[in-house]
Amino acid sequence: MDNRMAGLAEQFMSSWQSEIFRQRCVAQIETVRNQTKPRAQNEDPVENFLATNTSAQLEEFVFNKSKTREEYMSLVSDMIIMLRQHAGKPTVDMSVLQNADPSLLQEAGVSKDEMEQFNGKPENGEEEEASKDDK
Repeated sequence: MDNRMAGLAEQFMSSWQSEIFRQRCVAQIETVRNQTKPRAQNEDPVENFLATNTSAQLEEFVFNKSKTREEYMSLVSDMIIMLRQHAGKPTVDMSVLQNADPSLLQEAGVSKDEMEQFNGKPENGEEEEASKDDK
Protein backbone atom coordinates (compact mmCIF):
# COMPACT_ATOMS: atom_id res chain seq x y z
CA MET A 1 0.00 0.00 0.00
CA ASP A 2 2.85 2.41 0.82
CA ASN A 3 4.42 1.81 -2.59
CA ARG A 4 1.11 2.50 -4.31
CA MET A 5 0.64 5.77 -2.37
CA ALA A 6 4.21 6.80 -3.11
CA GLY A 7 3.62 6.04 -6.78
CA LEU A 8 0.46 8.17 -6.81
CA ALA A 9 2.25 11.01 -5.05
CA GLU A 10 5.12 10.82 -7.52
CA GLN A 11 2.69 10.79 -10.44
CA PHE A 12 0.82 13.76 -8.98
CA MET A 13 3.98 15.80 -8.41
CA SER A 14 5.81 14.98 -11.60
CA SER A 15 3.22 14.89 -14.37
CA TRP A 16 0.59 17.54 -14.88
CA GLN A 17 -0.83 15.32 -17.62
CA SER A 18 -1.51 12.42 -15.25
CA GLU A 19 -5.09 11.41 -14.56
CA ILE A 20 -4.71 11.96 -10.80
CA PHE A 21 -3.35 15.50 -11.27
CA ARG A 22 -6.10 16.39 -13.73
CA GLN A 23 -8.80 14.92 -11.47
CA ARG A 24 -7.55 17.14 -8.65
CA CYS A 25 -8.02 20.19 -10.90
CA VAL A 26 -11.50 18.98 -11.91
CA ALA A 27 -12.35 18.73 -8.19
CA GLN A 28 -11.16 22.30 -7.60
CA ILE A 29 -13.24 23.60 -10.51
CA GLU A 30 -16.25 21.61 -9.24
CA THR A 31 -15.89 23.09 -5.76
CA VAL A 32 -15.99 26.63 -7.14
CA ARG A 33 -18.88 25.77 -9.51
CA ASN A 34 -20.88 24.50 -6.53
CA GLN A 35 -20.17 27.72 -4.64
CA THR A 36 -20.96 30.11 -7.50
CA LYS A 37 -23.70 28.18 -9.33
CA PRO A 38 -23.33 29.60 -12.85
CA ARG A 39 -26.62 30.03 -14.68
CA ALA A 40 -27.28 29.07 -18.28
CA GLN A 41 -29.57 31.20 -20.43
CA ASN A 42 -27.82 34.34 -19.26
CA GLU A 43 -26.82 37.34 -21.38
CA ASP A 44 -23.23 36.90 -20.16
CA PRO A 45 -21.56 34.55 -22.71
CA VAL A 46 -18.81 33.61 -20.27
CA GLU A 47 -21.35 32.54 -17.65
CA ASN A 48 -23.25 30.58 -20.31
CA PHE A 49 -20.05 28.75 -21.24
CA LEU A 50 -19.29 28.01 -17.59
CA ALA A 51 -22.87 26.85 -16.92
CA THR A 52 -23.34 24.65 -19.97
CA ASN A 53 -20.13 22.65 -19.52
CA THR A 54 -19.35 20.22 -16.72
CA SER A 55 -16.28 20.67 -14.54
CA ALA A 56 -14.61 17.82 -16.44
CA GLN A 57 -15.39 19.51 -19.79
CA LEU A 58 -14.00 22.82 -18.52
CA GLU A 59 -10.81 21.10 -17.36
CA GLU A 60 -10.49 19.27 -20.67
CA PHE A 61 -10.89 22.57 -22.54
CA VAL A 62 -8.02 24.03 -20.48
CA PHE A 63 -5.92 20.85 -20.81
CA ASN A 64 -6.25 20.86 -24.61
CA LYS A 65 -5.05 24.48 -24.76
CA SER A 66 -2.01 23.87 -22.54
CA LYS A 67 1.49 22.95 -23.64
CA THR A 68 3.25 23.10 -20.26
CA ARG A 69 2.44 22.53 -16.59
CA GLU A 70 2.79 26.26 -15.93
CA GLU A 71 0.38 27.13 -18.73
CA TYR A 72 -2.08 24.49 -17.53
CA MET A 73 -2.00 25.71 -13.94
CA SER A 74 -2.36 29.31 -15.09
CA LEU A 75 -5.40 28.44 -17.23
CA VAL A 76 -7.02 26.40 -14.43
CA SER A 77 -6.48 29.37 -12.13
CA ASP A 78 -7.99 31.73 -14.73
CA MET A 79 -10.98 29.38 -15.09
CA ILE A 80 -11.57 29.48 -11.33
CA ILE A 81 -11.28 33.28 -11.31
CA MET A 82 -13.77 33.50 -14.20
CA LEU A 83 -16.20 31.29 -12.30
CA ARG A 84 -15.97 33.61 -9.30
CA GLN A 85 -16.29 36.78 -11.37
CA HIS A 86 -18.97 35.81 -13.86
CA ALA A 87 -21.05 33.11 -12.31
CA GLY A 88 -23.82 33.06 -9.81
CA LYS A 89 -24.32 36.77 -9.44
CA PRO A 90 -27.03 37.14 -6.85
CA THR A 91 -30.47 37.70 -8.23
CA VAL A 92 -32.56 40.54 -6.88
CA ASP A 93 -36.04 39.86 -5.55
CA MET A 94 -37.93 42.76 -7.12
CA SER A 95 -40.74 42.53 -4.56
CA VAL A 96 -38.23 43.40 -1.83
CA LEU A 97 -37.12 46.48 -3.75
CA GLN A 98 -40.69 47.49 -4.60
CA ASN A 99 -41.71 47.32 -0.95
CA ALA A 100 -38.56 48.98 0.40
CA ASP A 101 -38.62 52.37 2.09
CA PRO A 102 -37.50 54.91 -0.58
CA SER A 103 -35.27 56.72 1.93
CA LEU A 104 -33.40 53.46 2.62
CA LEU A 105 -32.94 52.89 -1.10
CA GLN A 106 -31.57 56.43 -1.49
CA GLU A 107 -29.16 55.86 1.39
CA ALA A 108 -28.01 52.69 -0.38
CA GLY A 109 -27.20 54.75 -3.49
CA VAL A 110 -30.22 53.82 -5.60
CA SER A 111 -31.19 56.76 -7.85
CA LYS A 112 -34.76 58.00 -8.33
CA ASP A 113 -34.70 56.67 -11.90
CA GLU A 114 -33.77 53.22 -10.63
CA MET A 115 -36.53 53.41 -8.00
CA GLU A 116 -39.05 54.21 -10.74
CA GLN A 117 -37.88 51.13 -12.62
CA PHE A 118 -38.50 48.99 -9.52
CA ASN A 119 -41.96 50.40 -8.96
CA GLY A 120 -42.95 51.02 -12.57
CA LYS A 121 -43.41 54.57 -13.83
CA PRO A 122 -46.62 56.19 -12.63
CA GLU A 123 -49.21 57.20 -15.18
CA ASN A 124 -49.49 60.97 -15.78
CA GLY A 125 -52.80 61.13 -13.90
CA GLU A 126 -51.35 59.31 -10.91
CA GLU A 127 -48.31 61.58 -10.91
CA GLU A 128 -50.46 64.71 -10.94
CA GLU A 129 -52.69 63.32 -8.19
CA ALA A 130 -49.67 62.42 -6.08
CA SER A 131 -48.28 65.94 -6.43
CA LYS A 132 -51.70 67.38 -5.38
CA ASP A 133 -51.63 65.21 -2.26
CA ASP A 134 -48.19 66.58 -1.40
CA LYS A 135 -49.49 70.19 -1.35
